[in-house]
Amino acid sequence: MVVNYPVRVEGSSEPKIAAEAVEMVDADTGQIIYQKHAQWQLPIASITKLLTVAVIHDEIKHHQISPRTKVEITPDIAAISNDPRYSSIGLAGSQSYSVLELLNAAMVKSADGATVALALAGGNSLDEFVTKMNQKAAQLGLKHYHIINPTGLSNGDMKMLKSADYSTDDENQLSANDIAILTQYLWNSYPQLFQVSAQKAANFYIKPGEVKRIDNLNKMLPGNTYAVPGVKMLGLKTGTSPRAGACFVSAGVYRGHRIITVVLHADGDNPDNRFIQTQALYRLLKQHYHLQTMRVPTQLTLFKVKGANITNLQVSSPKLTVWSNHSITSGDIGSQLDTNFIKQGRLVRPVKKTSANWEVVFS
Repeated sequence: MVVNYPVRVEGSSEPKIAAEAVEMVDADTGQIIYQKHAQWQLPIASITKLLTVAVIHDEIKHHQISPRTKVEITPDIAAISNDPRYSSIGLAGSQSYSVLELLNAAMVKSADGATVALALAGGNSLDEFVTKMNQKAAQLGLKHYHIINPTGLSNGDMKMLKSADYSTDDENQLSANDIAILTQYLWNSYPQLFQVSAQKAANFYIKPGEVKRIDNLNKMLPGNTYAVPGVKMLGLKTGTSPRAGACFVSAGVYRGHRIITVVLHADGDNPDNRFIQTQALYRLLKQHYHLQTMRVPTQLTLFKVKGANITNLQVSSPKLTVWSNHSITSGDIGSQLDTNFIKQGRLVRPVKKTSANWEVVFS
C-alpha cells in the first residue's frame, strides 16, 4: 500500500494553530488541508500506541494471535500497570487477559501495562516487537520516526523492561505527517479500531470481584466538553509526557468526508489545549473551506492490464472532490501507482481495484 498526501491548498488569512506541529488531512483523498511543521520529528508519548496496534492487527491477520489469545501479567508488567504516575489500569499480577481486553484498555485508557502485555502476546520479546514496529513504519512509507518501545514512555520509565540500547531519557518520536499516514492506514485496514476508540467509557475486568469503569481520555467525543457541532468524532488517541507535551490525533467525519487531525505539543500548560487546538482546526475547515469537484482525465483512471482476462481496469473515480479556500480556476492532475504492479507501462496481475495516489496542483 502506498500512501501520500500530495494535495495542498494554502490560505493567507487562516488562523494559526497554537501547537508545535499540526496537520489536517482528508483521509478519503489524501489531501493536506492544513499543516505546520508537519515533517518535524517530535516526541509523541502515547500516540505511539497507534503503531503498536497496527503491528498487533498484522499479527491477528497472520494468525499469530487472535482476539481471544490470553496474556499472563508478569511482575514486570504489573509494576508498570500499577504505577499511579503512569496511565495505569491496575492489571493484576499472574492474572491473564485477552488481546481484545488489552486492546480496549490501551485505546480507551491508554493503559501502559496493557500495551506492554499486547506487545508480548505473540511470544515476542519487547526488542523483537519494537523491530516489527520499525518495519511497519518503513512499510507504510513513514519518513521521520524513532521507535524504542510500544508504550510511548521514556526508556527509563519502562522499569525492568527498559532497553539497554537506549539512554534513560530516550523516547519515541514521529512527525505529524507520519502520524496522519499511519492513522489513514488504520482507518482503511482496521475500521473496527474506531468502534473501540469511539467508546465514551468502558468496563474492565481486573480480577474476580473487581471491575473498573474507565472514562475515555478523549474529551471531543459526542456530548463531551470539546465536541464540535456537525463533526461525528470517532476517536482517536491522546498522548502526554514532559517532553511531548499534550498531543492528540482525531478521526472525525464532516460533510461525508473522513478527516484526520494531528496536534503535537499544544502550547501552554493546560493539557486540554490539544482539544482546543483540534477544535480550531475543525472550525478552520468549516469556516474557510468548501468542497469542489474536479473531473479526472480518463487516461488517469483507466489502465491496460497485462496478462489478464480483462483488458481495462478503472482504478479510481472519474471525479475528485477536494477542499479549497478559494475558487479553483485550473488544475493539473497526475496519478501515481505502486510500481510493484507496473511492467513496461502496463498494470500486471495480480492487481486489485484501488485508488491511485493523486498529485494535484491548483491555481
